[in-house]
Amino acid sequence: MWFSVKISKLLLLFAASSVAASVDNDVFPAQQSSTRHQVSIRRKSVDLALFGSGHFCGGSLINNRTVLTAAHCLVNEEGKRRVASYFRVVGGGLNRLLQTQNTVIANVSKVIIHESYNPNTFANDIGLLILDKPVESSHQTLRTIELATCRPIAGSICQTTGWGTTKYDLPMATVELMAVNVTIQPIESCNGTGSYNGTILDGMLCAGEITGEKDSCEGDSGGPLVCGGFLAGIVSHGKRCGSSSYPEIYSDVVHFREWIDKHMYTSGGENVKFTVVGLVSVCMVHLVRAVWFV
Repeated sequence: MWFSVKISKLLLLFAASSVAASVDNDVFPAQQSSTRHQVSIRRKSVDLALFGSGHFCGGSLINNRTVLTAAHCLVNEEGKRRVASYFRVVGGGLNRLLQTQNTVIANVSKVIIHESYNPNTFANDIGLLILDKPVESSHQTLRTIELATCRPIAGSICQTTGWGTTKYDLPMATVELMAVNVTIQPIESCNGTGSYNGTILDGMLCAGEITGEKDSCEGDSGGPLVCGGFLAGIVSHGKRCGSSSYPEIYSDVVHFREWIDKHMYTSGGENVKFTVVGLVSVCMVHLVRAVWFV
């Protein structure tokens, strides 16, 4: 398969020494203030044995009981949905191995995958985890993030974050949450014969650098692409990490907004409904920001 799904295969290996030794110059430590929505999705049985070692995907808290992530993070090798008891969600900190008074650990009560998800093409690569308990709105280091209502335009500068590896085939995920700024690329460029050659479908965004080097990587799947402070994309797939001519592909939050709102509401979480006037107003605010940045 040409695409490399960004799930770390070595759950029990982690960096015991300085992260800086393996970090690309374009990757930098994430800031708590701008990443409080970020959560670590973990294999519960592994994480119970050694806290932090169960991490395999990222996600974003979008209401007090709902985590938005990629569908491929929620299925097994045969593409079948995993049971809720397989997962645990951890948030509230930048260090995935450290458990503090701010750490939130939640079990999952329900797993929702887009009904048209295709594991071969990554079409509709989007899913939700419903937590068994709500996150307190007053929590200091774990907060919800607003969903984008306008698709980021080509040339916009956005940020993606995760605990994944910083280089392709590096067998260790990072201990600290890392960030990288990426540029939204025109779909037609990413879909050209020198790149993804027509395999980018509706509902996908392309972000990174045509020259390579800046990208999400293994263990980052399901994590956020934040543009102008709004959640615009979900890490989906790519070819290697930071590969020249192959920027990362993200599921487009705006494209799936109706699906997200529907399942957030029916799952018992808080739901925000936008009127047409409201949507236009929010989009105007987005457009005023000529250059998107977190």
